[in-house]
Amino acid sequence: MKILSFLNYASKEVLNNFKNDEIINIGSFFDERLKQEFYKCELGTECYVLALLCTMAGLDEFDIGELSAESCFGEEEAGEILEFLKDANLILLDSNLLYHKDKNIYYFAKKLAKHFNIELMFDYELKASSLEELDDNNGLILYECLENDEFIVSPAFAALARIKEFDLVDIKTKNKVLRKQVKIDSSLKGLFALSKKENNYAFSPCVVKGVSNEN
Repeated sequence: MKILSFLNYASKEVLNNFKNDEIINIGSFFDERLKQEFYKCELGTECYVLALLCTMAGLDEFDIGELSAESCFGEEEAGEILEFLKDANLILLDSNLLYHKDKNIYYFAKKLAKHFNIELMFDYELKASSLEELDDNNGLILYECLENDEFIVSPAFAALARIKEFDLVDIKTKNKVLRKQVKIDSSLKGLFALSKKENNYAFSPCVVKGVSNEN
């Protein structure tokens, strides 16, 4: 298999799955564990490299000189990559690029993959899928949706968790522990508690621990 990858550090899944394949890797750091032909670009400029490849392939109309200068990735190098893509099987993206502020990375990579009729994937997709077991929480759900830092519960939640208004409690989810003072909102129905919005999945099973009666 012939693979064009954008990796700075290869996961164990990448190393296991592609140890016998031909890889051209574009990145800012050279990972010696990965059997590869390495092309260096400036840190964080993967989108510029992809835009350069798209432009030179006739898929976009950006300033080639500017893209090359910003990424420190030469037109000659880009030409070599485009030749490689004619016979390639896969474009492999680092999962870290999902958090890059420039969301055009996937757009340009998808354009290239479609143009050369090859597969596109992130390296996290190599991991075996499994369902996480949920802790025994009696059906209590934490919903992170508030703009402020309050902890608001329904009467049903309070009754099942055996907590009262103004109690100081520890709320434990699979990923965090919060210490909050309880506020009960009689308009809420179901076994829900509301807390401050975070950058993750908003709903989590939770348990209430360390209940105190501090006011």
